Amino acid sequence: MMWMMPEMLPIPWISHLRKSLATHLSRFGVEDIDASVLQKTAPRKLTQFVSRIVFYSGFSGIYYLSLDGPDIENWALFEPFQINVRDPETVPVGDRDLQLALRLHSLKFKE
Repeated sequence: MMWMMPEMLPIPWISHLRKSLATHLSRFGVEDIDASVLQKTAPRKLTQFVSRIVFYSGFSGIYYLSLDGPDIENWALFEPFQINVRDPETVPVGDRDLQLALRLHSLKFKE
């Protein structure tokens, strides 16, 4: 299964949502859909409706930037979803990424 997740703010998605929601906007108290509506002011019912549009478009989930900061991404996976279990891989103790993660979290291997 290929994971497909649209980011909600690029222009093609805004255009797609504008067309899909055109007849429903008054129900949500919104005159038009643009990035600012989705980022700041959209009522919960509208964002749920947007998620439903993404789901029925065949995507596996959705991601978008958090209101808590532009460097925080929110990800949601739609159910049912399939996780392909793979054989575990050994990570050498000296692996740079492993060592960085250990330092960032003040962790050490027990000797």
